[in-house]
Formats: sequence, structure tokens, C-alpha cells
Amino acid sequence: MFFRRKTDTLLAHAAEPAPERAPARREKLSWFEKRDRRRRRRKVFEEVLGWILVPAFIYGIYLAVKAVGGIPKELIDFGNELIGILFKGGR
Repeated sequence: MFFRRKTDTLLAHAAEPAPERAPARREKLSWFEKRDRRRRRRKVFEEVLGWILVPAFIYGIYLAVKAVGGIPKELIDFGNELIGILFKGGR
């Protein structure tokens, strides 16, 4: 009742031809601008991917450590040996 359609107006608009518009021409980009846009898109994609994957990896490592029941003592000893070798400068 409140939203009754006015058919005469719709028919009048349907009978009128739509005005033709000239297609808007976009400027052709140079190879340098195309490369710059691709580089910007890639950098944004890598940033977004990094913000998603790095926390996922950290959470996965946390879940693996929790599933094992903690970090094994042998792994801690091996890590300490590696750090000692690195600080000594080889041997």
C-alpha cells in the first residue's frame, strides 16, 4: 500500500532511448609505470602473507611443543652447543 509502483512512469522511462556516452579512454601506462604497479602490488601481497603466515608458524611450533610435552633436554643441549660454536667462530 505504501510502496505502490507507478507504472506510467516506468513505461515512459523504458520507451526513451538511453543517451549514448563515449567510452572513457584510459591513459596508456608506460612499461615503467606498469612495473612500478606490479612491484607495489607484490610488496603489499608479501606483507599481508607475512602477517598471516608468521603467526601461523609460531602457533604451529607452540602446538608441536605442547603435543610433545615440552622441549626435550637433548634438543636444548644441542642448541647450546650450536650457539657455543657460533660464538667461538668455528672451532
